[in-house]
Amino acid sequence: MRSVPEQHRMNAAKLKSRAVLCVVGFAILNGIIVWEVRDHILQGYGDFASFYTAGKILQEGRAARLYDRGLQWEIQQGFASTVNIRSGPLPYIRPPFEALLFWPLAYLNYPAAYLVWTLTKISILLIFPFFLPKDLRLGFESSAGTYLQGLLCLGFFPVAFDLLQGQDSVLLLLVLTMMFWFLERGQSFQAGSMLGLGLFKFHLIIPMFLVFLLRGKVKVVLGFLSAAVVLLSLSVVLAGWDACLNYPKYLWQLNQAPALAGFKSYAMPNIRGLLTPLLGRGRIPLVAQGLLWALSAGGVAMVARLWQFASGNAVLNRVGFSFCIVVTIVTSYYANSYDLTLLFLVLLLGGSVLLPSTAIKSWPRTVFVACAALLLFSPLYWILALRVDQFNWCAVILLFLAASLAAVLRQDEELPSGRKTLTS
Repeated sequence: MRSVPEQHRMNAAKLKSRAVLCVVGFAILNGIIVWEVRDHILQGYGDFASFYTAGKILQEGRAARLYDRGLQWEIQQGFASTVNIRSGPLPYIRPPFEALLFWPLAYLNYPAAYLVWTLTKISILLIFPFFLPKDLRLGFESSAGTYLQGLLCLGFFPVAFDLLQGQDSVLLLLVLTMMFWFLERGQSFQAGSMLGLGLFKFHLIIPMFLVFLLRGKVKVVLGFLSAAVVLLSLSVVLAGWDACLNYPKYLWQLNQAPALAGFKSYAMPNIRGLLTPLLGRGRIPLVAQGLLWALSAGGVAMVARLWQFASGNAVLNRVGFSFCIVVTIVTSYYANSYDLTLLFLVLLLGGSVLLPSTAIKSWPRTVFVACAALLLFSPLYWILALRVDQFNWCAVILLFLAASLAAVLRQDEELPSGRKTLTS
């Protein structure tokens, strides 16, 4: 008769193998859907149009006008004139330094640039599993198997949607994976530097930085600030002080007229998205904006407090890191469907703790598995994103996922401590 721990390990292995098979099927489905809309993608309907525009502006030596909407529209009319869903430019909203990534691509025509960008991100998906602890590699021991695990990401809807749109969330997945890789090795300064490299999505990265700041992780903070200074200096050299100083104003103006930037709160997988029926789909009143920012601050404080209790436990650090990502997204002021790409790392880290352990209460494990199953069920999200345009309901899943991870952090004294990590 098998022992209880052995039975749990066997059940976890079965669940893992079934999940892998399902994800393979979803990868095929996602590939078919992306292939069906390939003509629209290559015509410039996706978000990559804004990145390509930024690269073109740099190529033409007009970096100081990176956030000039008139210039953006002029350039987009040169390669996406057949796009009939926009009457103005799809604005470039990232900091100046990220535009450097698209400068070389601007020397290609738009379809070729999109294909190179997509192949680059697929290459990132292939290598990111090598930065995961070996026990997170889903049983793939060989190098070929590890590459295969990267391709399994293609079965995860947010990743497929990122590729379809030509977005940059796959880059952030690599950044956070490498950050965790450094944290597990006690290389805190390097971990903070990696977090700083994610500032191209500062609306998600700054809350994570504040969590480490509140937890008193000095070396992580110093690493982050060092990277931030380098990127700020690079932005100033690239676009000039005026463009950098006007960047917050530019974002605020787009925030005040969300239709101009294509911001759709009802498609955001966060609490703001869930509150759309109350807040409306247009400009949000200042009072409501203040409440949303307060909600984000509260999320930061909650993560810092719960994670602090488990800071010396290597096992629970995985849960804390996962909890930080989920809460950051669900309480963020701005999030989109492709930002859920980061949840692939959450499912791997959280699953490595919740599935095999017998010390965890049954309900957190059950809720986590249910949320993971829903998140991996790609057909649901194609319907929410493309059919009914109500992706905001994904926030409900994220709230339950956060609750399961929080419950594990609160019972930290019942779990095995594992080896210590140096994250100070």
